[in-house]
Amino acid sequence: MKQMFALLLLFAAIKGFSQDTIPTTRVKDFVGKEVWVKGKVAAVKDATPENRVVYINVDKAFPDNVFTVVLNVKYAQRMKVDLATAKGKKILVKGTIIIDKNGGPVPQIFNPTQIQIK
Repeated sequence: MKQMFALLLLFAAIKGFSQDTIPTTRVKDFVGKEVWVKGKVAAVKDATPENRVVYINVDKAFPDNVFTVVLNVKYAQRMKVDLATAKGKKILVKGTIIIDKNGGPVPQIFNPTQIQIK
């Protein structure tokens, strides 16, 4: 019985510390949770003087995009994200999935905790 209990605790600990890496097709299932999202950069919309954020559409370009990474320009510079050559490359991004506060249907991560474009 002790061995069974120890095995159950071990399984629970492993599950609790595991990282979720999900494709963009599943992001709607993880709203409010911090996860890793993987995909391919489909398009990058540069910031304008009025709007100091960059939009990275993953897997599909706007207006068909299913997931967007939103970066403040200064944040992108600090994270050393090379947006000029990002299109077509694989992206792995970690952050909390949210729905646009204006009610937009596309899930997004705003200023992710980690981002890799390769």
